[in-house]
Amino acid sequence: MTHFIKKAVSISSITLISRILGMIRDAVIAFIFGAGMVSDAFFIAFRPFDLIRKMMSDGILSISFIPLFAKQFAQNKKDQAVAMFLNALFFISIAGALLVGFGIYFAPFLIDFFAPGYGAGSYSHILSCLLFRIMAPYMFIIFFVALSMSVLHAKGNFYVPAATPIVLNLCMITAAVLFSNRFTPKIAVLAIGVTAGGIVQLVFQLPSLARLGMFDFKAFVRMHPHVKKAFIALGPSMIGAAAFQINLLVAGLTASTLDPGAVSYLNYAERLVQFPLALVASPVATVLLPMLSAMAGSGCLEIGKHAQRRVEFSFLDQTHGTQDFSLVFDAGVRMVFFLIIPATVGIIALNRPIVLLLFGRGAFDLTAVDQTGRCLVFMVLGLWAVAGTRLFVALYYALSNIRLPFMAGLVSIVCNVLLCQFFVQHMGVTGLSLAVSLSGIIGFVLLVASGPFGLRGRAVLVCACRAVFMSVIMYFLVKWIWNFWTDYSKIIQAAGIVISIGAGAGCYLLAAHLTSNPEMAMLTRIFLKQK
Repeated sequence: MTHFIKKAVSISSITLISRILGMIRDAVIAFIFGAGMVSDAFFIAFRPFDLIRKMMSDGILSISFIPLFAKQFAQNKKDQAVAMFLNALFFISIAGALLVGFGIYFAPFLIDFFAPGYGAGSYSHILSCLLFRIMAPYMFIIFFVALSMSVLHAKGNFYVPAATPIVLNLCMITAAVLFSNRFTPKIAVLAIGVTAGGIVQLVFQLPSLARLGMFDFKAFVRMHPHVKKAFIALGPSMIGAAAFQINLLVAGLTASTLDPGAVSYLNYAERLVQFPLALVASPVATVLLPMLSAMAGSGCLEIGKHAQRRVEFSFLDQTHGTQDFSLVFDAGVRMVFFLIIPATVGIIALNRPIVLLLFGRGAFDLTAVDQTGRCLVFMVLGLWAVAGTRLFVALYYALSNIRLPFMAGLVSIVCNVLLCQFFVQHMGVTGLSLAVSLSGIIGFVLLVASGPFGLRGRAVLVCACRAVFMSVIMYFLVKWIWNFWTDYSKIIQAAGIVISIGAGAGCYLLAAHLTSNPEMAMLTRIFLKQK
């Protein structure tokens, strides 16, 4: 039972490096460009690429591709798996090239859509078009990298895909620090860094694919039936698995009609919300999807297989086989909630100090710090629901059930559009963050309400309530400790934030240990490298 959690922890360790670099990247951008018209133009131009990148890194293509691809290997049909990859690569190459040309030619119309508040011919509109065209080739690279990631995940190689974003962050940081004064406008260097980073990402994954024998072109076929099936499912899969990202896009569109800086406030708040998601929810969902898909392909996945057993479940119980997907999935959900809930409460407790520490320097003034901190509080309220949604989407797609995630995602998106229009009139840009959180919660509730029989919903609920109780205690401790550091210099405050976070984490983990929390016992075994 601990096997897939250990893999998730390993992925999370690599992702931590990537996210730290991502925070450094955002801090560099905030320092050099601040939060205003120029930074808004870049984030508007980068938004569609970032949206597709996050969708793919969260496994959107994997969701439709892995279940069919993994079944080929589970049934010892490697030649068919290679044929699937080459056929998918053929169509992705054609689609990517067309999208690049389409994006370059129709950039003004696309910016009109992504930034309805920018008037045609304005400096913001012209700058956004320029940046969009520079980054257009990155769209082709995203699809190739996503396909590569799907293949590697299906074969149990989670480490190379997890390390790939590190390359992009390094390229953007290098471009901003070393070359920002050599371009006019300066912000163009970020767009060039994105495209260059994408090329390096692509080269980084090619050796792993070659070692798997994926470039055996003798196996190529013009149309593979499983590829056709995967691409047909891709659209609904996108709605089901990427509702959160689409909701953020809608919020960004609405923010472009507000005062300059609103788009940047949302963007920086989203970056901070993505940090715990990438470290906790994404690794577990990444490991669960190919594992459950392979179980389905070998015919050993049964809903509620051990539902009649009256044995108290424990993470340390080795009598159950991992072929009972309900126990595996239950372990993943409980572990994610055990970690994501205190992360949410910690961010709420220290929202403004964290924003001030990471971004509050250079061109990023105190007004930007306050607005970003408010957006962060409202956006993080739905963090637990977004994390839970990723796990349930992985479960449904492993069971080849596309309809339920699609319907839940569609309802979430519609609710977000309506809530954005309502809250923006009363709360401004912070209302957009609240709309994203509430719509995410609605989508998650719909997924859980339609969950398969055999899942231990009561055990998950007990785990969540227990985590909330311990997190509330942690909240007051963190706030109390932070009050001792508020009147000092930024360097001392940075140490205070680290001490406050460390004390809060220690308090939470100690409480979990003293209450014999099974999730804590699982983490202890993993980090002590016990079997």
